[in-house]
Amino acid sequence: MIFYGSKSTHLHSEQVSGIKCSHCEQQTTHNISIFGRYAYVYWIPFFPMGKKGVSECNHCKKTLAPKEMNEPLKLAYQNVNGNTKSPLWYWSGLGVIAVIIGLLAFNSSQHKKDVVNYINEPQAGDVYEYKPNEFYSLLKVASVSQDSVFVISNDYEIERKSKLYKIDKAANYTTEPYGISKQRIKELFESKEILDVDR
Repeated sequence: MIFYGSKSTHLHSEQVSGIKCSHCEQQTTHNISIFGRYAYVYWIPFFPMGKKGVSECNHCKKTLAPKEMNEPLKLAYQNVNGNTKSPLWYWSGLGVIAVIIGLLAFNSSQHKKDVVNYINEPQAGDVYEYKPNEFYSLLKVASVSQDSVFVISNDYEIERKSKLYKIDKAANYTTEPYGISKQRIKELFESKEILDVDR
């Protein structure tokens, strides 16, 4: 279940004087309060949804919405509202998402660098994600010599790369190891037949 909605918080209040109250007819001070509204998901603010405000006459305590205010009071309200900014924390959720996306992008970039190193310096236990034809399969490195990599083919192929984990089981590697030159491994990686390396 996703908890979402909107909420308002008080942002700023300001006293304005010398304005006649349209309710009690007294020229008095009015307290103008501005409230900000924001959208949230799981109680984390995501973005602002605008501002609203009210005025309160300090003489008769009558509270007025902007559409009920007389012209001088409405101008004072617009001035206070315009000078009141939504706080940065109203954007917290989008900030969290931006950080997560940044971390994922960094990890992806780092993984690509790691894969190049894994191809250049193979180790026993490495698993190559392999696409010899229209299907995907796996090659597990059994051992490494000075110029060759000895791999065991997975017995199964699968239609989607994202599902390779389903066939990555020890019981599915039953063929005899065979050697591939380290140079050939690099060529297969460059031609995108070897797509990724898990270590």
